[in-house]
Amino acid sequence: MSTKAVAVKAALKTLLAGQQIVVTDKVQVTYGFPTRSPDKKWAVVGDVRWESAEWATNRSRTESFAVDVVFSVQVAGGTSEECESYAIRLAAEFEDALRADASIGGRCITSGFIPRSMKSWPIDGGYESQFETEVRASCRP
Repeated sequence: MSTKAVAVKAALKTLLAGQQIVVTDKVQVTYGFPTRSPDKKWAVVGDVRWESAEWATNRSRTESFAVDVVFSVQVAGGTSEECESYAIRLAAEFEDALRADASIGGRCITSGFIPRSMKSWPIDGGYESQFETEVRASCRP
């Protein structure tokens, strides 16, 4: 089976790593979940789930899949609201960049950004928050 999933994930990681807030605040960006002591601020381009993969004609196939993109933040001395708001700001800049190039550099027919869940919990001296989103992509491998 041919797929554009790996190329799309790599392009999403590059797009995310180039965001102004990510660069300025030194947010760790990884392809797959970070191993060994992730930074206090990190974002991951993670799992892929196929929604469909069908032959569109006798010579081409169309695939639709979702790529998880998770934003995780630890804030010392802050509140749950501050922590969640920061995670949303990270995601908002990424969403704007994706909207500006929905083809993800010509790799897809189209793509979209969908929020999935947000949670936060107390940690020693502050809060940690995770904002889980997904990018849905339709491609022709």
